[in-house]
Amino acid sequence: MEANILIPLIAGLSGTLIGAFSSILVIWIQQKNQTKREKLKLACDMATEDRKHSLELAVKDGRKATLMPVVVFQHYHLQILDAMEKGKLTEKKILEIKLKNRELIEAVKSF
Repeated sequence: MEANILIPLIAGLSGTLIGAFSSILVIWIQQKNQTKREKLKLACDMATEDRKHSLELAVKDGRKATLMPVVVFQHYHLQILDAMEKGKLTEKKILEIKLKNRELIEAVKSF
């Protein structure tokens, strides 16, 4: 084949491959970010409901309740979701998460 036919053919094929690869890469990045956003939203929703439920229980029992900021609940639920996603939600992992959450509570109390 002549160079004036081969060069445009190779350039066209290269452009097609680069375009296809970049499209796949962009879709993969968008999907990864969408999954992360959904997980954060789920953790926030779970934290809001958990905090609300804690307050309702305290009021029902007639106890005086001091609720931690929502970020404490969010941290807990996000850690639980991360462990579930990785398939590593065990009794040991839950205890580890509770310990980290207690450290966060102590840090919040110190403000």
